[in-house]
Amino acid sequence: MIIWLASGVVSLDSTQNSSVGVATSWSSLSREEVLAELDKVLASRQFHTSKKCSRFLRHIIEAAVDGRFDCLKERTLGVDVFNRRPHYDTNQDPIVRGTAGEVRKRLAQYYLATGNGELRFSLPPGSYVPEVHYAALDRPKRLESLVQLSANAPRHRNWIRIAVAGLVLSVVLAICLWLVPSGPTALDRFWSPVEAGKTVLVCIGQPQLYTFHSDTARALNSWFASEGEAHVWPSPIGPVPVNEIVPMWDTAIALADAQAFSRLANLFVQKRLQIELRGERSVSLADLRGKPSVFIGAFDNHWALNLTTDLRFYFDTDQQKHQQIIRDRQSSAARDWKLVDAWPPGKDISEDYALVTRVVNRTTERAVVILGGIAQYGTEAAAELVTNPAYFERVLQHAPRDWYRKNIQVVLSTKVVSGVSGPPSVLAAYFW
Repeated sequence: MIIWLASGVVSLDSTQNSSVGVATSWSSLSREEVLAELDKVLASRQFHTSKKCSRFLRHIIEAAVDGRFDCLKERTLGVDVFNRRPHYDTNQDPIVRGTAGEVRKRLAQYYLATGNGELRFSLPPGSYVPEVHYAALDRPKRLESLVQLSANAPRHRNWIRIAVAGLVLSVVLAICLWLVPSGPTALDRFWSPVEAGKTVLVCIGQPQLYTFHSDTARALNSWFASEGEAHVWPSPIGPVPVNEIVPMWDTAIALADAQAFSRLANLFVQKRLQIELRGERSVSLADLRGKPSVFIGAFDNHWALNLTTDLRFYFDTDQQKHQQIIRDRQSSAARDWKLVDAWPPGKDISEDYALVTRVVNRTTERAVVILGGIAQYGTEAAAELVTNPAYFERVLQHAPRDWYRKNIQVVLSTKVVSGVSGPPSVLAAYFW
C-alpha cells in the first residue's frame, strides 16, 4: 500500500497486518489459554453444526499443545478420530483430507465473520499440524505515525520548477481530454474497486458430489443405460454400500458457474487484470487479504453464503418446505424470493432469482463481489448483469449520485425457457 503526500511517499508493508498475525510456538502458550480459545471457536455457528469438524479440530489442537506432533498424520488421525482400521486405504477413504479441508474453510470463515480473538488457529494446506498465531498489529496506528513523520519532513520549494511542471501537466491533460472521447461507464465504476489490484481472485463454487468405486460405477452405469425406449426400468441391482461411495468435493464445478466465469474472464482481460481461479474449498482468509475477490455461486459456495449472512439481502434455506430463498432483512412485508426443490436441478423451473453484492469487507479491507443464483440460471443472469453495460444501467434507476462509492446489493430475476436463462430483470437495489 502506498500513500502519496505533498512531501513524498510513505510505503506501508502490508504483510505486517496479515489475516492471522505472527506465528508463535505451542510450547510458549499455556494449555488453559489454548483450550479456552478452542472452546470459543467450537461454540461458533461455523463449528457447532458439524460434529466431525469439531472433533477433528479439538483432537489436533490438544495434540499440538501437548507436543504430540507424531500422531498428526493422516492414517493415525483416521484411526484415532474416525475409528478407522489401522491399515485402512487412505486413497479409497479420504475422510481425513476432506475433513481437514472443511476445517480450514470453517476457521477462515469464523475469523472473517467475527474478527475475534488475539489468539488464532490455522491449518496450513497439505499439513495436519495446526499453527497458532497472535493477531496482527493495528495498522491505523502505524499509518498515523508514518504520516506524521512525513508531514514533519522539510519541504524544498522551487517555484520555477512548480510553474513549469504545472504548465506541462496542463498540456498533458488537454491532450488526454482530446484523445479520450468519454469518461468511464457505470459498469466501469462498478468494477473500479476491483481494478485497484493488479490481480483478482475468482472463487468458484464446488458442489458436494459423489462417485463410486470402479465395479459399482460400472454396474450403475449399465443399469441406467439399460432403460428402454418405453421407459421401463430394469430389475433393481440391490443396495449400494456406503463404503462404495467416493466424495468428489474438491474436483467438480457446475457448468453454469464455469459459464459465469467465462463472462468475467473476458471482461477482466479487457481491463488487463490478472485472474487467479480457485475452488471455494482451497481459499483461505489469508488469500482474501491480499487481493480483491469475486465469488461465483451461492448454495454451492460457502464463502458466498457466509459473506452475505449479515447483509440486508442474504441466502437462506427452509429445510421443512424444501425451499432455497433470498430474504430481505428490512422488508416489513416479509418479501422473499424463493424456489422449491431447486436442487438437484429440475426441468420445470420457469423463473430463477439471484443476488449481486459488491462490498468492501471490513476484515479483508478489500473489494468483494458475489454473484449467485438460487439455481444455475440465476448465477448466469447475475454474471450477465455485471458484464453487460446496457443491463447494468437498469440497476441505477433510483441510485444516489455517488452510488459507485457505496456498497451495493441487487436482487434480480430471470425467466427460464427450455432450460435457458433470459435477460436479467432488476427487482430491488440497495446502496449504503
